[in-house]
Amino acid sequence: MGGGGVGRRPASVVQQRTSGPLRRRRDVHRPRARGRRPGGARPRALRDGRATVSVEEAREGSTPPPRPRLEVPTHPPRFRQRVPTPPLPPLWRWGFPLLLLAAAVWSAFLVLEGFDRVLDSEEGEVVEVVSDPTVPGFEAFVEQTWSLLAASEDDGGGLTGVAVLAVADRQNGGGTVLVLPPESRSGGGSLVDAYAAGGEAGLRAAVVGLLDVEVGGTALLTPARLTSLVEPAGPIDVTSEGEVVAGADAAGWLAEAFEDPIRRVSRQEAWWRAWLQAVGAATDPDERLPAIAIEVVDVVRAISGGDLRVVAWPSLDPAPDWVAGTVVETFPFPIPAAPGARTTVRLLNGHGDFTLDELARQLLVAAGAEVSVVGNHEDFDVIGTRVLYRDPALEAEAARLAVVVGGGTLQDPLLSPAADLTVVLGADFAAEHGEASTTLPGDAVSG
Repeated sequence: MGGGGVGRRPASVVQQRTSGPLRRRRDVHRPRARGRRPGGARPRALRDGRATVSVEEAREGSTPPPRPRLEVPTHPPRFRQRVPTPPLPPLWRWGFPLLLLAAAVWSAFLVLEGFDRVLDSEEGEVVEVVSDPTVPGFEAFVEQTWSLLAASEDDGGGLTGVAVLAVADRQNGGGTVLVLPPESRSGGGSLVDAYAAGGEAGLRAAVVGLLDVEVGGTALLTPARLTSLVEPAGPIDVTSEGEVVAGADAAGWLAEAFEDPIRRVSRQEAWWRAWLQAVGAATDPDERLPAIAIEVVDVVRAISGGDLRVVAWPSLDPAPDWVAGTVVETFPFPIPAAPGARTTVRLLNGHGDFTLDELARQLLVAAGAEVSVVGNHEDFDVIGTRVLYRDPALEAEAARLAVVVGGGTLQDPLLSPAADLTVVLGADFAAEHGEASTTLPGDAVSG
């Protein structure tokens, strides 16, 4: 250890430390010097009064290049002070708000002025509601026929009478009473069987199946109810039978059975006619009706106030043509037996002869159609009768009804959707049916 400085390591030790791979010792804390050396190298700890250098510096034989200094800004970018903007000129600062205020006031003035102009304007097309049924362009939805099924029974609950009452005109009164024998055939049995099996609902279903139209309501006339219904009219003089029937005796008189069921139907027909005529002959029909608010009273009041028809079923199984014709006259605007069972029709008069409207309605109803709208064409100069349809699927039905009214067919995509088809009657229809009266098959004779 002699010959060297005190504390000097042998060369072998230095060589050993520098010969192998250099590793930085991380477990030795070396305090950093506060200052820096002039050459840029960091000062080292003094050993024996001399500064030491790192092994890298010793190997390179030169001082390492100085590290770049990190310039820390005094004020970070987000905290930099902004340069204040110069103030706006007084003209711009006060003129722009005043301009906006003036624009808002002017807009409000224009809106109010526009409303006044529109409300006070008399320009444009004025559409008037046409209420006169004799002028071109009139149209109205029809009211379906008001009808009621009246079933009478005896003290034992057996069915003794069936009558269908239909009001022809709700405003002016009048209508039809259709008297059926309880033994009439409907479906697989008689009306008596249907009533015994299903009561009022079963009887109504059987009558609907027999007539192929819906009946609006049902009234069950027990002997007590029938007596209270007819007593206010007093004794009824049944002229055709040569008898005077008091109200208290009406139930028994109407229920009397005969060997021929049609004989009882004729008797009931005569009584219905005599009673309704007696009610209609009064100055105030309410004086000869009970003061109770039930449907059968309302229907009797309406029918007795106008033209009256009483029709008797001719046999237990009448011809289909007779039934169809009777139904057409009994139900001016029938309700279909099932929803959608009949094609709805808009019937318009295009020739000006209003006496033929009823005939056209009867022809269409007899053909199975339902007239839902009636009225007049835009003018009365239509030459040819035509059936208009909107849906191509109704072309065949339009052609079928065109044969009934004697016209042609035409598709119109812009046709009114108020009905499935529109029938416009032309001058050819008036020429064919204007002079001679047309009688439908099975027309009943008014009583």
